[in-house]
Amino acid sequence: MKRTIITVMIAVLQGLSMQVFSQENTVKVTISEGIYNPDLKNVMEKNTSELLTLFNETAASQQRKIKPSNSIMTKDAREVLEELWSTSPMICAVNSITEKCLSKSTGGYQIRNIPVILLAAPEDFSRMDMVLNFSPNGKIDDIFIAIDAHQYTTIINSNISVDDFNSRQQIIDVVENFRTAYNRKDIKFLENIFSNNALIVTGKVITQKPNSDETFLSLGTEKVVYQTQTKQEYLAKLTGVFARNEYINVLFEEIDVVVHPKYDNIYGVTLKQKWNSSSYSDVGYVFLMIDFQDRKDPMIHVRTWQPEKYNNQILPEEEIFNLGSFGEIIR
Repeated sequence: MKRTIITVMIAVLQGLSMQVFSQENTVKVTISEGIYNPDLKNVMEKNTSELLTLFNETAASQQRKIKPSNSIMTKDAREVLEELWSTSPMICAVNSITEKCLSKSTGGYQIRNIPVILLAAPEDFSRMDMVLNFSPNGKIDDIFIAIDAHQYTTIINSNISVDDFNSRQQIIDVVENFRTAYNRKDIKFLENIFSNNALIVTGKVITQKPNSDETFLSLGTEKVVYQTQTKQEYLAKLTGVFARNEYINVLFEEIDVVVHPKYDNIYGVTLKQKWNSSSYSDVGYVFLMIDFQDRKDPMIHVRTWQPEKYNNQILPEEEIFNLGSFGEIIR
């Protein structure tokens, strides 16, 4: 993949100092392989190039809202982009991108590895890769922040059957959309992706005051206390978190995917989550139980969060929630 880095000056946006990136706004995208209809290929290249150029033009002009053309994106994709832009405008910091096109098992196409910089994010969290999904006619119909390219390859290459390969493609889509929903503060998406009976478990580290005659302080004075919430309780609290924070960015690392031993449409996804917002940051392990019984509308039955460490020790692997931690599945 060939990328030519260019330099641009981005002015102060929403009171934040911006870094220096590029003097040119235009981005040209070329699809190297994966689609063989020349007319469709041209449409997808044009739509992607126009969108990324619009990123740079909108950011450079310090506009608070982005206005993509109806001809390049579906209504749903425009709404997703507008929500994402409202929390963190972005630019594409290269003027030339060459990437292959992937055919999606559910129909349509996908282009990955599109480099963007989130302007509202701290420097350590600002450089991301974006994913664009396309309808069969070449319109952009979804947009989200990608997981790490190495993680993507590991998940895809660990398939054990054609059906499982398709599920893993969908799992990546669900995980990337799930992550981006927090960035764009999309309560509606989260409400739809969690089943009505979803179990939400969150862990909190508390410090215990040792007894005066306690000898073995080396065992540590911290412990993790877990609390269960319903879908409604979790989303109500999350709505407050979204309201209190101008900016939220979520990163997923160390992603592991396991199929349920009894239900072949159920997958367990364990990952390390780095949460960074304008008021709070943390690192912890997230477990998701995802149900693909309805391929068009996968559901999350379980979502857990545990702190990465307590008593200055990384949480032992055997203590991290997984498929075996939960009994009967309620659909």
